[in-house]
Amino acid sequence: MLPNSSYNGATVNLQQLLIPYPQYPVPGAPQSTSNGVVEEYANAGESYYNSLNVRMQKRWTNGLLLIENFSYSALVERVNYLNDSDPAPEKRVGGDSRPLRETLAASWQLPFGRGKHFDLANKALNAIAGGWGMNGALILQSGPPLSWGNIVYLGGPLDWNPHPQNPLTPGATLNTAQFLTASSLQPSDGLRWFDTYFNNLRRDPTKNVDLSLLKRFNLRERMYLQLRFEGFNITNRVGFGAPVSLTPTSASFGEITTQANTPRRVQVGVRLVW
Repeated sequence: MLPNSSYNGATVNLQQLLIPYPQYPVPGAPQSTSNGVVEEYANAGESYYNSLNVRMQKRWTNGLLLIENFSYSALVERVNYLNDSDPAPEKRVGGDSRPLRETLAASWQLPFGRGKHFDLANKALNAIAGGWGMNGALILQSGPPLSWGNIVYLGGPLDWNPHPQNPLTPGATLNTAQFLTASSLQPSDGLRWFDTYFNNLRRDPTKNVDLSLLKRFNLRERMYLQLRFEGFNITNRVGFGAPVSLTPTSASFGEITTQANTPRRVQVGVRLVW
C-alpha cells in the first residue's frame, strides 16, 4: 500500500511497481500508463538511415531518354518506450520505412516534323505530325509497416495478404487463428511484449504508372503553346490501406476496406510559354 496515493487497494498493478519511483504516480492517469517521475525533452531517442542508391541514364540521338533510379534502404528508430519500466526506447523499424523503391522514367520526342529525323516535305503535314512527345513513369515502392498493439501471437504462418483479390467482400487478410481473440485472454498485467512494427508485415506496396502525351505548337521564335494529355494511375490499380483493425478482439480484425491511392485520373491542360 502507498499512503496518500491512489494505490491503497489490496493489490497494485505490477507495471506500476516496475517503473522508476512508483510512489509518485501521475494524478488521474491509469496504473498501466502512470510513470511516477516524468522527464521531458530527454535526448534518449535516436534513429538512423542507411541506403544504397543506384541511378542509370541513357540518352539516344532521336529524342529518347531513359532514367532509372533504385534505392534499397533501412530506417531504424528508438523513439518510444515499449513499457514505462524499459531501460531504453524500443528498437524497431521506422514507421516511415520504405525499404525498396524503383522509379523508371522515359521521355520520347517523336522524330516527326521540321528538323527531325522524318522531316516531311509538306509544311502542313509537318505542323500536324511534328511537335509530339511522350512521357511515362513507373513507380514501385514498399508499403509502410503495420502498427500493432499488445496482442498474444501463438506462432505459425500469418498468410498476410495486403492486396485482397475481392475487396468488395470484406474478410480477414491474415490467419486470425494464430492469435488469441477472446477478450478474457488478452494481456492484463500492463507489460507489453509484442513489437510495434515488423519489417515483413507491411501495407500494400505502390505499383503506379503515369503517362502523358504532349503536342507543341510553335507560335513565334520564343513563344509556343503546349497541349497536354495526362493520365495518372493509368492501369487503375487499387492500392489498399492498412487493415481497419489489428485488435484481435475486434469483429473487423485484419479486414481491409480502404483504398490508399486514387483511381485513374485523366486530365487535359494547355501551357503557354513566352
